[in-house]
Amino acid sequence: MEHRFLPLLLVVSLVFLVPILLSRVRRVPVVVGEILAGIIVGPSILGWVHGDEPTLELLSEIGFAFLMFLSGLEIDFSLLFTPAPRGAAMKKRANPLWLAGGSFALTILLAVGFSFGMASLSLIRDPWMMMLILSTTSLGIVVPVLKERNLLSGRFGQTLLFSALLADFITMFLITVYVGIRSTGLSLEILLIGALFVPLLLFYRFGSKSLTSPSVRQLLMELSGATSQIKVRGAFAVMVAFVVLAEMVGAELILGAFLGGVLISLLIGAGDEALRHKLDAIGYGFFIPLFFVYVGIRFDLSAFIHDPSAWILLPVLLFASFAIKLISALLFRFAFSWRKTLASGFLLSARLSLIIAASAIGLRLGVISESTNAAVILVAALTATFAPFFFNSLLPEDSSAPRHLMILYGKSDLATQVARELQAHGDKICHVTSLDGADSLSECIETLPPARIHAFLALSDEDKENLDACRIAHAHGVRHLLALVYDPRALPRFRDFGVQTFVPSLYRSALISLMARNPAMFDLLTSTTDDRDLREVDLTNRFLDGKRLREITFAGDVLALTIQRGDERIVPHGTTRLALGDRLTLLGSLEALSEAESLLSGG
Repeated sequence: MEHRFLPLLLVVSLVFLVPILLSRVRRVPVVVGEILAGIIVGPSILGWVHGDEPTLELLSEIGFAFLMFLSGLEIDFSLLFTPAPRGAAMKKRANPLWLAGGSFALTILLAVGFSFGMASLSLIRDPWMMMLILSTTSLGIVVPVLKERNLLSGRFGQTLLFSALLADFITMFLITVYVGIRSTGLSLEILLIGALFVPLLLFYRFGSKSLTSPSVRQLLMELSGATSQIKVRGAFAVMVAFVVLAEMVGAELILGAFLGGVLISLLIGAGDEALRHKLDAIGYGFFIPLFFVYVGIRFDLSAFIHDPSAWILLPVLLFASFAIKLISALLFRFAFSWRKTLASGFLLSARLSLIIAASAIGLRLGVISESTNAAVILVAALTATFAPFFFNSLLPEDSSAPRHLMILYGKSDLATQVARELQAHGDKICHVTSLDGADSLSECIETLPPARIHAFLALSDEDKENLDACRIAHAHGVRHLLALVYDPRALPRFRDFGVQTFVPSLYRSALISLMARNPAMFDLLTSTTDDRDLREVDLTNRFLDGKRLREITFAGDVLALTIQRGDERIVPHGTTRLALGDRLTLLGSLEALSEAESLLSGG
């Protein structure tokens, strides 16, 4: 009797066990552990699973496409149009796209030199294919490392992200063109690859208009519940649609998946974090780990061991991988310190997903041997292990900073009063009144680590000034943005940056009615004792999905002030039903808030 799903059960079990086994070995990325696990159970060692399993092959392709899709989803396009944090002379050089583009151009030149050098020593067959392999950077390593350090949304993190994206995107495109030339020759069919950008622009043009329609937004809100999950389904449909389009024009599927992620990022902007979290959970929770385990299963260890030239090629490739990225990262010195510049070079040296795919394509074309392919996979594993370690060593986390750092912008009396209130609660305040020049907002933010900034408040009397201030704070990586908005028509521009807005003309009645229903609320709000606080908590406990607020018993004096559900802000009643992904603003004592957070998160 044939057990079709037995290999899948074994691989899924490995996907579950590898993070647990590596939990005490922080320096080894989980993806490296997944590849090693695949090598152990694959034909190279135990032979329990083989690389010709159709189910595993299909799921691994979906996993790789999903990785490219999530990479495109991570792009924050607003940073391309955000003013640089320094003077006018630095604006162009400090733009993430300019820095990333210059660095990649230098990467190409260096990769060409190293590749032809290896070809002259008869270590490789095709220098052009090796040039493409050495030009890649692993998005699967860069993105998680930046996420863990809370650097992804800042200018430094976005520069690294754009560098990795350009390296992988242009390399994907060039590999597609290279495969087309070797397969069919230099023909007009290669121009069809550019046709992928046409549906991207069309979908964006018509999709962005449709999503602003109140009826469409209401429909999406109604169908975003636990059973429908319409936004997740739509994201999957877009990804598969672009994968199919890529196959139709003869491009690699990873190029189509990446463009699908770019489209979703353009459509949803920075505001829909719930959708991003759900897609991350699906991708990194199942499909993407399957891809990396399958890479290990396909690894041919014997071909590497029995080829003496592969033992020479491995250290040469490893040296070239680090040297190329470290030299090309020197351009980052125009915008960042030497420490950040060197750290960037090491992190961008990590290669894993695309380098393996590129090597597999070269193996299929016959321009790369089995032993060279094995050496490339080993280089991928080694760089993926050591590159994050060097990055974190050069940029250690600052654990001495206070828990609550607040940056406040504005000349108004309200700004001064809010600063005093926050200081009375024991928070450290940086209060600035200028966007440019000495003692400006940028100068204040640059003296503080973005990951430690608890909140940024724009409290000027002018909406335009508040919007500009939020743009600058967002560009520096500050995540929690709060702005005072006087004209409700300006709200969409603030929400493009994920800004939490307060409109006095809209919210005064809501606050007064909330205080009327909760007599103790005023005392809680105005108390400056250290045992009370406001806290935002995401509802991830599935057992509470659909329950009324009055059915949940919070410990102590906890009050639920507001519920953020997508773009809608709800003033809750006892009959209000909760939904997964809701962000509740809670007020109460520190001990009671900790218990409430544990309850809502499922802890």
